Amino acid sequence: MKFSDSKSVEDVQKKYPIYNRFENFVPNHRVELPQLYQDDIQFALSKQADVESEMFYREYLIAPFMSEAWKRHRDLKLWVNRRLVYKDELTGEPDYFLANKSKGTTTNQVGNPLLAVAEAKQEKFTEGWGQCLAAMIACQKINADENITIYGMVATSELWQFAKLHGDTFTRNIRAYTIHMPEQLFGALDYMFGEYEKHV
Repeated sequence: MKFSDSKSVEDVQKKYPIYNRFENFVPNHRVELPQLYQDDIQFALSKQADVESEMFYREYLIAPFMSEAWKRHRDLKLWVNRRLVYKDELTGEPDYFLANKSKGTTTNQVGNPLLAVAEAKQEKFTEGWGQCLAAMIACQKINADENITIYGMVATSELWQFAKLHGDTFTRNIRAYTIHMPEQLFGALDYMFGEYEKHV
């Protein structure tokens, strides 16, 4: 199954026995951001066209948050459009995924993936979550340990949603975050990076 073939969470559940639920598991965790950083986000928002390209959103409204969080958690490795493969069963390229750094001589250049991020195309969260869940299952299977919690995010130009996969339970955070409140959004992202870092 290619990640891109998953049009919804229900599509993924047809092949994998995953339980779906909602709860607020991301704590309120606000992190101050430099004013210059916030000004850059506001500038990008003010310059977006009515119909904008996915690359614009990724480069100017999603990537800055991902790279800023990465700077605070340097023992991790952030991959961009890198192929994830679990046997011939699950394959695709998440927009981003986070992994531990490979150490020493190894054939595993990617490391153990702990986070999958999918960009919602034109605000299509249903499709975005289908693709993200497929990538999260791939991460879980690559790790070969269902006790490790895998996190996921779906982001559009302005709205971000978070989820986690533990064992066979897929939990979506009820609260969504908006780019118009960047310190709250970044706090949620920073919390997740911190959770991943515990596995390094």
